[in-house]
Amino acid sequence: MQEQAEERISARFEKAMMGEIDVLVKAGDYGNRSDFLRAAARALLDAQEQRNTITVEMAPLVKEFIETLVDRGFYRSEAHAVQAAVDSFFTEERVKEAFKTMKRMEIVAGKKAEVDIESATPRQIITP
Repeated sequence: MQEQAEERISARFEKAMMGEIDVLVKAGDYGNRSDFLRAAARALLDAQEQRNTITVEMAPLVKEFIETLVDRGFYRSEAHAVQAAVDSFFTEERVKEAFKTMKRMEIVAGKKAEVDIESATPRQIITP
């Protein structure tokens, strides 16, 4: 197994924050301050990685159906099956039509909306 090279960093913290960290270390939650900081950095990196993730609640029957499809090899995983369903529903044409509908609705409501259809990034300018 290949070892990963470690690098050192130096950081300054307020005394109050260090006190909170020390309480957790003394409680045995972390071996030392470095362990705490590594865990904090890992949690932040994991949260950043998950920022495009959505949790979906579904009926047990639907979940069972997805599990069956995965077990039979139609999809690699449950996440793959849900992603495929989302991709097939939100086609480019449907998304463009939804943005056009939103634009018409906002104009009728007395608002002006700009939508960049090509990049699918809604921008709204509200006018009285």
